[in-house]
Amino acid sequence: MNELFRQTIHLLMGVVGAAIVATVQPRTAFIFFGFVLFAAFLILDIMTRGYDLPILESLVDEAERTGRVPIKGGIAFTIGALLSYAVFGPLLAAAGIVTLGVLDSVATVAGTRIGSRRVYRKKSLEGTVAGIAAAIVALCIYIPFLTGIAVSPALALLAAAAAGLVEMFSPVDDNLLIPPAVCSVLFLAGW
Repeated sequence: MNELFRQTIHLLMGVVGAAIVATVQPRTAFIFFGFVLFAAFLILDIMTRGYDLPILESLVDEAERTGRVPIKGGIAFTIGALLSYAVFGPLLAAAGIVTLGVLDSVATVAGTRIGSRRVYRKKSLEGTVAGIAAAIVALCIYIPFLTGIAVSPALALLAAAAAGLVEMFSPVDDNLLIPPAVCSVLFLAGW
């Protein structure tokens, strides 16, 4: 497993996923989510039944952590994004999706490279702070670029901090919970 490759995919899923949900028609977005879930379950089913998919298996081996269910993180990512889109709409969902992609990937890379203060399980304070900082930048720059609607730095800090806490302490896959958490904070703040 190559953690940098894995986190690059995570980051791209967040950036591209946010762009898709913010710019396409709702029916197209739901078709996109449905196709991603269908493809992920299909690949998971094929792999767990023992069929050989040489090229795909090589990619999964590079992107998946050892001992984990193949593609589970991508499925959780898509379900969290889909739930956020269905409940909060495209603008808030885009903010939640890009926050997930940016925060989680930056926190993991920074935590493994410079993290020395472990807070919970293998999560480091340095990784979490780096992820929150990157998410603030994404919310203040990328979301207005996509949507034309500004996010204040204070609101970006609040949403990113909520995502950072979920990323650090979630007892379940944080890919499920970060987008709805960010959407909830932004919604309750009136964005």
